[in-house]
Amino acid sequence: MTDVALDAWGWDEGWAAHLEQLTPGAQPARVTSQQRARWVIQTADGPQPARLPSASAARLTPVTGDWVACVPGPSPSDPWSILRLLPRRSAVRRGAAGDTASEQVLAANVDRLWIVQALDTPPNLRSLERYLAVGWESGTTPEIVLTKSDLAEALDEAVAQVRGISYGVALWVTSVDDPASLDLLRASLVAGSTVALLGPSGAGKSTLVNQLAQSDVARTGAVRAGDKKGRHTTTGRELVQIHNGALLLDTPGMRELRVLSLDEGLGLTFPDIEQWAAHCHFGDCSHTSEPGCAVLRAVSENELDEARLLSYRKLQAESAFERRRVDPLARAEYVALHKTAMKTVKFHPKYRG
Repeated sequence: MTDVALDAWGWDEGWAAHLEQLTPGAQPARVTSQQRARWVIQTADGPQPARLPSASAARLTPVTGDWVACVPGPSPSDPWSILRLLPRRSAVRRGAAGDTASEQVLAANVDRLWIVQALDTPPNLRSLERYLAVGWESGTTPEIVLTKSDLAEALDEAVAQVRGISYGVALWVTSVDDPASLDLLRASLVAGSTVALLGPSGAGKSTLVNQLAQSDVARTGAVRAGDKKGRHTTTGRELVQIHNGALLLDTPGMRELRVLSLDEGLGLTFPDIEQWAAHCHFGDCSHTSEPGCAVLRAVSENELDEARLLSYRKLQAESAFERRRVDPLARAEYVALHKTAMKTVKFHPKYRG
């Protein structure tokens, strides 16, 4: 049975079945914010502070958007205890900042992912491709939301450029000075559905949340005049419910989006390159210098932008590197391939003698 009080937060029969199977008797709740080792969860009785006790069976750290099994504290003033994390239906992940192999989950159980970029500067197509790859890999549906359209120097050209790299992705163009554009975006929201906003600092994510909520539910700040960068006014990830019942998950602006291993995400972001690659002479073509490469031919005939191919290669190389960091078999295969290549070089006529 579902809990009617939590239905508005996305609870359904599927979550109820997981809860009954994993932790019978525990109460369900959804994580609405996280600050280090403290969480705020939405229970059937309303929002409550929560903690992760050392004896918890939750092997993963809960993040905003997660559904958890929990129990109230011994006394009404005590925080609730999170016992288990219910299986995630989707998770937006990136490589943790710095030179580590760990990952950071930015949001969980998201139905739609809005990749937000401002038009007060020319659109960064390479950055959008990176965000799209991460979005597709998360198991949810990415969309692009362009903000500050009133500040664009060449709006039609900017939108056309973004549309040229956003295959199969919904594209929204908005401005706080254009209520009709916000009404269209607001009309697409569904009660109980979770939408996460992802993008760099200064893109206007928090302002967009406030406009859609028609109240100040997220902190906002000005951008620097020199480089249009934001000041990280959003420091945590918070899930809020707006007046029409939709759930918006605001995230802090990111200065770095490091991809993890990409499987479907790369192909869904670059379906044009994948289509050309199907006609390459070699099945394992790297699209760099091989004879009979259909992708390179498309670039030479101006049917494919070379900058887009370079972006594809870059993300492909980063994905392979991240896979080798965490997968011993992939790492061993790479080392063996490298050794074979070095042995072959010794017998090449160019290097004899």
